[in-house]
Amino acid sequence: MGIARPSPSLRRLWKSEVDAWSVFAVLLAVVLLAPLVAVFIGGFETGPEWGHISETVLGGYISNTLIVLVLVCLLSLMLAIPSAWIVSMYDFPGRKLFSWALGAPLAIPTYVAATVYYDTLNAAIPALIQIRKSFGIDTYLLAEQILRYGMLAVLMSAVLYPYVYLGLRASFSGQQGVFIEAARTLGRGPWSIFWKIALPLSRPALVAGLSLIAMEVMNDYGAVNFFGVPTLTEGLFRTWFGLSDQASGIRLAGVMIAIMFVILSVEYYLRGKARYTQSQERAATSARRKLSSGRAALAVVICMIPLTLGFIIPATRLTYWAILSYGGNGNSSSGLLQIGNSLLLSLIVMVVICAFALLFAYAWRLHSNRWLRLTTRAATLGYAVPGAAIAIGVMTLLGTLDRGFTWLPILSGTLLALGFAYVVRFFTIGFQNIHAGMTQVCGNLDEASRTLGHGPAKTFWRVNLRLLKGPLICASILVFIDIIKELPLTLVLRPADFETLSTLAFGFAKEGRYLESALPSLIIVLVGMVGLVIMGRFTEESQTNH
Repeated sequence: MGIARPSPSLRRLWKSEVDAWSVFAVLLAVVLLAPLVAVFIGGFETGPEWGHISETVLGGYISNTLIVLVLVCLLSLMLAIPSAWIVSMYDFPGRKLFSWALGAPLAIPTYVAATVYYDTLNAAIPALIQIRKSFGIDTYLLAEQILRYGMLAVLMSAVLYPYVYLGLRASFSGQQGVFIEAARTLGRGPWSIFWKIALPLSRPALVAGLSLIAMEVMNDYGAVNFFGVPTLTEGLFRTWFGLSDQASGIRLAGVMIAIMFVILSVEYYLRGKARYTQSQERAATSARRKLSSGRAALAVVICMIPLTLGFIIPATRLTYWAILSYGGNGNSSSGLLQIGNSLLLSLIVMVVICAFALLFAYAWRLHSNRWLRLTTRAATLGYAVPGAAIAIGVMTLLGTLDRGFTWLPILSGTLLALGFAYVVRFFTIGFQNIHAGMTQVCGNLDEASRTLGHGPAKTFWRVNLRLLKGPLICASILVFIDIIKELPLTLVLRPADFETLSTLAFGFAKEGRYLESALPSLIIVLVGMVGLVIMGRFTEESQTNH
């Protein structure tokens, strides 16, 4: 009995859909998904401390994480919505400056903000002592806990609200202009327009921004560690390093991933219900109304509150500490060398991520079928997963390879392991920006090139790559900034005696050496600010050209 040959239709499908580009995309997705699969498989193993963890502290880890997440999201909405509405709909002195400056807190990592604001808790000590004398130890402990959680939520929302602000500003200033002008002509007042038209139409941007904030809160380790709030990430570090229970640490990483998948599912459902049809023509923006002097002053105050909390105070204190550090003990030459190593590693990983993202995005453009869409979802899961969970997955995966292939060099605990984890986590950023740019900029030009007889490789090199200067620069900047800022993943995977800007800043601050932590913290902030300015320039140019 002979072997059945594939049907002609199947052979045609194989020939048309399967090539080097699609094979590369599938293989890359498998590699990027492998650490998450390792966490899933490792979660079936029970660690020696898991019984104690699940019975005593796991519920607290989960509840604390959700409490911080809800508080930060609510406070971020309170900071983002009024400022976005004001700069989009009204004209007042300083509006243009506030429009872009309100996004500046994104350059401040949460652990840097925690360093700056942590000593403010000392100002509340006399009040807490008085509470203890007057109402007893139980009331004192409750007040102290409320203060820590509240301060943590305020500082995190002060640097994370731009995720919501930037989306709302674009939404209020964009396609909504037609609807807002129509409502004005029908006699609707500002409050009615805001609550019944602008805010409902902005739900996709609102949900997207909140989901990004949720990812940042789930990923945070530095700020919660400073303020002593035991979240899941803090619990993972305690289990992995404090209890030396790798199996239970893997299970905690699995719990973190499961919670993030629930959040993403809710986000997908809410955004799916709010996909409003938009015109392909450039929308007419709503005319901004000029405010009177009194209301203009109020608008300035409203915009200054989040900007002061999220950027001015942290940047001012860091600059002051850096000046004192330079005039005093200063930073050692070895510390400056570590900073250089950190920047070099970030640059190398950025190039790798953007190169992979370019090839993957072009493979998607060539074969946007159901299987490649599924492959893309798998490859881009990393950014939604907390960095500590990815680090645990990478350690588990590479540890298995080290034990199974003893003839290979040791991979665990090397810069290669750290770089691989960065690629897994931040590949999504590079791909999304390059893919969006390829869709917007390239149009049908590559199809025209292929009709002239040029193959996919030549078309990619001569057409697509030359048109993607702006999106490629934006993707590179975003990836570089996120790598520089990443803390929990780096703390888990860095080799011995290797420091990055984030670990230097966090390590000095944890030891109470705030002056020495200022320089690496300030470099992180400056890199973020330069990146935001360059991105803003390219965004304005692309909108003008479009």
